[in-house]
Amino acid sequence: MEFFDVVKSRRSVRKFSSGDVSGEDIKKMIQAADIAPSGSNRKNWHFIIVRSKNVREALHKAVTDKIDGLLSVMGSKKAKEEFGAYSRYFTFFSGAPVVIAVVAKPYDSTTARILKTYDGNVSYSSSAGIQGVAAAIENMLLTAAALGLGACWMTGPLIAKDGLEKVLGIKAPNELAALIPLGYPVKEPIPNEFPESIENITTEL
Repeated sequence: MEFFDVVKSRRSVRKFSSGDVSGEDIKKMIQAADIAPSGSNRKNWHFIIVRSKNVREALHKAVTDKIDGLLSVMGSKKAKEEFGAYSRYFTFFSGAPVVIAVVAKPYDSTTARILKTYDGNVSYSSSAGIQGVAAAIENMLLTAAALGLGACWMTGPLIAKDGLEKVLGIKAPNELAALIPLGYPVKEPIPNEFPESIENITTEL
């Protein structure tokens, strides 16, 4: 596909067929992720490829246990209903044949250290580390779209971050940043269209 066709074809896919995803396609996605821009080219990421049904089920249980625990302490009926309805978007990853867990590794910001040491600015916090991880995720999603695969950038499951990290064997200072369910979509997603006007989201100086 042409580049802009790939960009428009990237949609969040939440329902997957049982068709297997080839190791070669996953490799292409990881390769694309690994050439994403990152602060000082640190590549502060790691990817855990989950094919095991047992592991996917363990991840699913960690999230549902957390959801059930929260629902059990909610006194408000409205809150229960709203959270119960919304939390269904936290668990559909387990229906995908592959889940890629994106791990963020520590990023040591040179700018933050300089400002703290020589400027006394202790409030500055660099977001370069997580921005690099996000860029890697987007490269993966675009590659998946180009390969005809469906995927979704999920942070909702991180409501059970501690439990998920335990299942995946992620230990501090590394931390889970997102889950990416991957597979062939049950239904071909309708491509996005570029907006005719961008005036509402731009300022020109």
